[in-house]
Amino acid sequence: MNNAETQKQKTYQPHDKLFRKVLSNKQEVVKLLNKYFKFNGTLAEKNIERYHCRFVNAQFENREVDVIYKVKNMNIFFLIEFQSTIDYRMAQRIAEYQIEIMKLENPKRENRKTLVIPLIIPLVIYTNNKTKWKARKKLSEMQPKIRGYKNLEIGTYSILDINVMKMEELLHSELFTYKLLALEKAKERTEIEKIFEYILYTEEDKNNLEMLRKIAMYIHIGVYKNEKIRKQLIKKGEGEKMNFIKILEKDRDNIMEKGKQEGRKEGLKD
Repeated sequence: MNNAETQKQKTYQPHDKLFRKVLSNKQEVVKLLNKYFKFNGTLAEKNIERYHCRFVNAQFENREVDVIYKVKNMNIFFLIEFQSTIDYRMAQRIAEYQIEIMKLENPKRENRKTLVIPLIIPLVIYTNNKTKWKARKKLSEMQPKIRGYKNLEIGTYSILDINVMKMEELLHSELFTYKLLALEKAKERTEIEKIFEYILYTEEDKNNLEMLRKIAMYIHIGVYKNEKIRKQLIKKGEGEKMNFIKILEKDRDNIMEKGKQEGRKEGLKD
């Protein structure tokens, strides 16, 4: 991996971790799946559970899907991947993930007439606001064609692309995930500050507010310097809720002190 690729990976890694953290909340996941796939609320929080799947590919690299949930007592899985760059092999990757889950759920020793192949429903969340998703969404579209034969639709997936979603739809949604996607969609500093201010004004969930603190600290670092936002942070920090400003300043001071200590160690080495 070259320096540019390494830097890009470091840049987007906090975003991927952020969304994985948000979607570790089953309530948020259920809302997202019900909304995107139009299940009309039939999917309930009590009916799903987190599913961990890790496998080794042909290059002996450990691979792990970002988020997988399983419907309890049923062979139905929801596979969620986060992409900050276009991956033209995504359909192939999805197919590989699906096959690996099938292997785990149906070992070779099981060869029953009543064998049920798992239903695996993939969703890729694409967060790059500079260009729309251009990769093909079906494996069959990437394969050669032969007249008279229709290619099988293996590896097909859905795409939630922030570039084709309206900002109003993201911001006014009850989903906290959508509001975070609004931050990803914003391009200008002033727009990011307005969105951050709006989310702070409308959000009351303690865990989501803690997530906003981390966003301000590690991703949109300059946001809390805005005086209007600072006042909202203080207001949200009253009572049982945390004081965001104090925590932000403490984290900042800890980071600065750690940097000084590392600098002194390097000086001693020299």
